[in-house]
This record gives sequence, structure tokens and C-alpha cells, in this order.
Amino acid sequence: MGLDRGEGIGLGLVIVGLLLLLAVFYAGYTAYKTTNLQVNVNGSNAVQVLGVSAQVLINLLVKLAFLGISLAAGSIIISKGVDLLKKCPKQEV
Repeated sequence: MGLDRGEGIGLGLVIVGLLLLLAVFYAGYTAYKTTNLQVNVNGSNAVQVLGVSAQVLINLLVKLAFLGISLAAGSIIISKGVDLLKKCPKQEV
């Protein structure tokens, strides 16, 4: 009546993938709420403005890359878990 090994592993992978996707969503949402895109540079030096803007953009790109990789990993884990659950034979009662 219980789960066999393949079903247990598949279900575990689906749960881990969902938890990872929820963690990515939470991290992305908190980063969205706390990100300040205003660039305050004293003076009118164009080099300073470009330097600060580049730092802000690079920081955002690093965060987006991390979130994208985590999102891809979560979706791959979920798909492998679902594939494993599909391949398990149904036990008839």
C-alpha cells in the first residue's frame, strides 16, 4: 500500500524542486522590494555617474543570474521527479 522506491524518489524530487522554486520566488520578491535604483552622485562628473551606474547594473545582473540559475535548477528537478513518477508502474488493488 506504500510507495515503492521510484515513487518515493520522484515525489521527493518534486517536493525539493517546488521548495527551490518557492525560495527563488521569495528571494526575487525581497530583492525587488529592497532594490534602490536611484543613483545619487554629487557633482556633474559624467565619469562618476557612469561608474556608479555600471556598479548598480552589474550588481543587478549578478542577482538576476543567480535567480535564473536557481529557477532553471528547480524546474529541471521538478521535471525529473515528474518523469520518474510517470515511469513507475501503477499497483492494482
